[in-house]
Amino acid sequence: MERIKKFLGNLHPTLKELTGGILLWGLLLALALVWFADSKTAFFLSLFAGVLGAVGMAFHMCRFVEDSLELTQEDASKHMKKGVVLRTVAAMVLVVLVWRLHGDIIAVFLGLLTLKLGAYTQPLIHRLAGGKEDRKDATIMKERR
Repeated sequence: MERIKKFLGNLHPTLKELTGGILLWGLLLALALVWFADSKTAFFLSLFAGVLGAVGMAFHMCRFVEDSLELTQEDASKHMKKGVVLRTVAAMVLVVLVWRLHGDIIAVFLGLLTLKLGAYTQPLIHRLAGGKEDRKDATIMKERR
């Protein structure tokens, strides 16, 4: 339990809020759409796989952005493009894996799209969590430019 608390304490606040949004949207989609699925188990497991993929992509993006801040502009651009390719390949592998296991491909895509939905709702989650409009880390990012 101590390791989990330490891990969560070291996470970037925006990543925590984004992950919370991803999980919230995944739960909402599961509760709303599982009733329309032919195989509820396959739908739920496939959606869960997509949500886990979205969380993994969020962590990967955070790491790649932090790493690119230490690079020159040209190297950072190449580094970020490499990250996009890796995340795209990971999403395609996840879809093929679920397809081969006879899961619900639409549910996987919906799970992966929770990354987008979580990104849209992150500012709302930030405000609801009592966060200030101006973040200290945002001013640090501006100073690095």
